[in-house]
Amino acid sequence: MRLSFLIARQEFIKYITRRGFFISILMFPVWIAIVILIPQWTGGSPQRFFTIVDRAGGYREAILDALTREDAERELTTLSAYVRANVDGDKLRATAPALADMFDRPQSTRSITALDALGGWKGALHKLAAFRKPAARLFHPPTPRFVYVEPPATLAQARQVGAAARPFLESGRFYAVLLVPKDFGAGGRYTAEYFASDQSDRELRAFLADALSAALQRRVLDRVAPALADSDALDVAASVESRNPVKGNSLTGRAETFDSLVPIALAVILFIVSVMNASVLLQGVVEEKSSRMIEVLLSCATPREITSGKLVGVILVALVTVTIWASALFGLMALADASTVSLVFGAMRSVATLDTLPLLLLFFFCGLLIYGSVFLAIGSMATSLADAQSLLGPAMLILMLPNLMISGIMHDPNGELASIISWVPFYTPFFMMLRIASHPPAVQLWGTATLAIATTAFMIWWTGRIFAKHVLTTERPPTLRGLVKRGVQLVTRRRD
Repeated sequence: MRLSFLIARQEFIKYITRRGFFISILMFPVWIAIVILIPQWTGGSPQRFFTIVDRAGGYREAILDALTREDAERELTTLSAYVRANVDGDKLRATAPALADMFDRPQSTRSITALDALGGWKGALHKLAAFRKPAARLFHPPTPRFVYVEPPATLAQARQVGAAARPFLESGRFYAVLLVPKDFGAGGRYTAEYFASDQSDRELRAFLADALSAALQRRVLDRVAPALADSDALDVAASVESRNPVKGNSLTGRAETFDSLVPIALAVILFIVSVMNASVLLQGVVEEKSSRMIEVLLSCATPREITSGKLVGVILVALVTVTIWASALFGLMALADASTVSLVFGAMRSVATLDTLPLLLLFFFCGLLIYGSVFLAIGSMATSLADAQSLLGPAMLILMLPNLMISGIMHDPNGELASIISWVPFYTPFFMMLRIASHPPAVQLWGTATLAIATTAFMIWWTGRIFAKHVLTTERPPTLRGLVKRGVQLVTRRRD
């Protein structure tokens, strides 16, 4: 035990004092900062300039009304996020409850109408001046996604709108041209024509289709129930507030998003930390074999003590890595938006409860040990870095497979696919970290925890046997088929 501790201490010091360790530690927060800041610098989604050739009449005005409403809704949503971070919410609710209600329900028609009555976001900011915090930041309104431009006469009067629109689309003056034909809405003809040289962005087309559909519905109501069409009854919208009885609280859309992202982040961090640190472990074993330092270690400790010490060293390095990354990320979030930090902490508290935190840590450490054991076994069998690369390729393909299934698993974390794949021993820690926030059945939770522990114990034992057999050999590493066959033989002999 003492020798394993000394080896773990040596491995830890050796890894954290390397320049590559500091570079990798710094690159991850920088990468996250770039991912966050670049969309802000570029203004997010690009503006789409479009025009409408309305041959039927009346539909252009309906689309422009929908565009005005969309811009107001986006302004109010952005303003609501600004209020949460920069305004004293308690004082606002006590003094101006109607104003606070407008920001609490930014998607409702009543809130958008109230914002328009205040004179837009500028008028709302004027009302909020008395409630702003001392360190409140400036408000930056969102850039409109779509901008309408009046069609040129040559385009509006053209008999073939598609041919006439081509030079405007190729020059970039318009992103798209919408043609509403003369018979649109009559005799069951409900198809408009959308001309665009780039069909990859479907947001504008979807917006125009929704606006035209709403206009058609309004015209039908004008014919069958004109009194209803002129009223505000159709502007009523339902508001659904999310509540989780397991967590005992209500969640805003933003908070709920963070609750779903935290498990994904933990699982991805497990993968990144495991691969990054375990690959350094592999390289270290190959270097020790090349310099014959491994012979010195074997003269002082058993193969089992060496492997356990190296794996413990990997865990210590991983903990330091995660701590530094978490501190850097929280610092970046605090600089970008102070309210984000509290939301992330709240999401972490909801995920890491007393019921789930022990299991969360168990799956994390089991994953580290399983993946570390794989890389340690590869390093012990390789005689050079080239040999290690030949075995590392298939291993990386196997390790990366769960990342390709994150979307499907998170879509239904307690579904049949997620339940089945969680029992695959090699992937159990990764997938259970994804699912743990969704509260899977107790049988699956404790059953997979037992499976993870058993798999970890087997991998450490198997790695010790591989290490003892191959670490001093200079022969070529075994093939993948031979490696699997050898593992089956070891298990069979132990059972006998």
